[in-house]
Amino acid sequence: MDKKILSKSNLQLIAAAAMLIDHISFLAPNYYILLAAHTISRITIVIMCWFIAEGFYKTHDLSRYILRMGMFAAISQIPYYLFSLGAVPANTYSFLSGCYSNRNVIFTLFVGLCLLTVVKSKLRHRWKLIALVCALFITRNSDWGLLGVLSIVIFAWFRGDFKRQAYSFVTVLFIHFIVRHIGLTVSFAQTDTVNVIQLLNSLTYAGCLLALPLLRLYNGKRGSCPKYALYIFYPAHLLLLYFVKLIVF
Repeated sequence: MDKKILSKSNLQLIAAAAMLIDHISFLAPNYYILLAAHTISRITIVIMCWFIAEGFYKTHDLSRYILRMGMFAAISQIPYYLFSLGAVPANTYSFLSGCYSNRNVIFTLFVGLCLLTVVKSKLRHRWKLIALVCALFITRNSDWGLLGVLSIVIFAWFRGDFKRQAYSFVTVLFIHFIVRHIGLTVSFAQTDTVNVIQLLNSLTYAGCLLALPLLRLYNGKRGSCPKYALYIFYPAHLLLLYFVKLIVF
């Protein structure tokens, strides 16, 4: 039997480190180091989705949990834009329209949590299906949209059965790879070089699989980190790295 040696704090520290490696990769001296950083960073989204699903079952007040996630998503949006775009667009909080409709990963987690609340309710299946379609539409341009939303649902749905969680996640990851790669192929004028770069970028998503052995070692304990450390770290480090970019470039 595997020894359960990793607490929530341990896993969140790993997630934060992987995220930081990815976000400082703009300093990488060559493209292959950049790809390696992207591959390692894929661990983060899996761990974050896992703990959203865990939080759904463990929270004492689901409404407050959803509200907190919504607040973290709103707070993170401006640092996300500053880091990724270098500026804050005028329609920052226009969620369904505009050329800058992409949202940060906390927003994706927030929508996934809302969807999970509907999926685990006693509503009829057609309403749950409608909620799923709406969640995927709302997060269509969000960071980790499709994969994040579906991962939260399957981690919660098969909670307590790690093998089924893992197999279902691999299936969702494959669907995400196909959708993303086909979408990029259709969106851009193709040359052989562009095709190779797109394929290499898409293959970095295999790094998500690195999270599964870590989650297998999760012991169910909280650990010593503050409760919302990872969600505070996310906007804080993006804001700091924005200023680093200003200095470097």
